[in-house]
Amino acid sequence: MNIKILKNLNVLYVEDDPVISSHTITLLETYFDTVYWCENAEDALELFMRERVHLIISDIELPGMNGLQLCEKIRKSNPHIPIFITTAHQDKEMLMQAVKLKLVDYLIKPITVNALAQALSESLDQLNANGDLMVQIDHDRYYYPLVGEIHAHGEIILLNKFEIELLDLLLMNKNKIVNKTTIEHILNPDEPMSEAAYKNIIYRLRKKIGKENIVSVSGVGIKLPIAR
Repeated sequence: MNIKILKNLNVLYVEDDPVISSHTITLLETYFDTVYWCENAEDALELFMRERVHLIISDIELPGMNGLQLCEKIRKSNPHIPIFITTAHQDKEMLMQAVKLKLVDYLIKPITVNALAQALSESLDQLNANGDLMVQIDHDRYYYPLVGEIHAHGEIILLNKFEIELLDLLLMNKNKIVNKTTIEHILNPDEPMSEAAYKNIIYRLRKKIGKENIVSVSGVGIKLPIAR
């Protein structure tokens, strides 16, 4: 798969050694427009919950929470995001733990250009297999979740942050009713949404993906009736 698509994605890199970080970040910046770097797992977890991250590369040995503990916490909220661990040596016990977390692979430090290119190619294959690169909404509408775009009738339609969050939620629960309370919590977790704001976001998303693709169930919520 063409790894040029990575330019549209964000990567989170976790490494506490500044020399190794500098080298690896330089490599990552040749592929990604946005590279987030954290020196510890606690900051990385906070950033992951706050920002849109598409791929994670983390060292195993970190101060405080280690890399595997970080991956375990991330896996609870996102079972599909590609994660790589880096290690200075092949510790069999740690690598066996990594297998249980469904990581893509591990990278031996210092990371080489060829090893990184192979790792990123494997990540794209995994994203594609999970349906994270493209989802068919109906016979002529396609959603590209990593870049927040709808492609329809030869036109590219951009989604804003709230529209992406709502569509992602509906896709996670495709063909199932998502209740209003859940939608409000995802879109605005800090305070209740007004009825007007709730209806407006649904109206805007309907306009972009086709009104027939969001079904309202009176007094309950909405669902995305999708065949695949």
